[in-house]
Amino acid sequence: MTTLINPVNYTELHTPDPERARAFYTELFAWKAEETETPMGPYTSFEGVLAGLTKNRGGVPTGWVPYVDVQDVAKATRRARELGATVLRECVSIPEGTFSVIQDPTGGVLGLFQKNG
Repeated sequence: MTTLINPVNYTELHTPDPERARAFYTELFAWKAEETETPMGPYTSFEGVLAGLTKNRGGVPTGWVPYVDVQDVAKATRRARELGATVLRECVSIPEGTFSVIQDPTGGVLGLFQKNG
């Protein structure tokens, strides 16, 4: 029997129009949105859902980005680059941990996330 492991811990929409996206998803799914101010600007979290949205920053294209848990985000980011990935967002520290965003050699976008502690 195979044990399934889900390393995806969060999904985030990067969009040029956060207000329009927030209105769309709150209406479509009845998600409750909570906006907070961060050093990078306004951020929307959806209550009870492991998802949020933010304005496009740092070369990350519009779309949903899944974030994968890693032990060492700097090491994983370097290894992704060695394997042909483009680093769209270098490592950024936030209160919950550190993340980066990569684009694999085929164009897929993925976030790498290392939790604090």
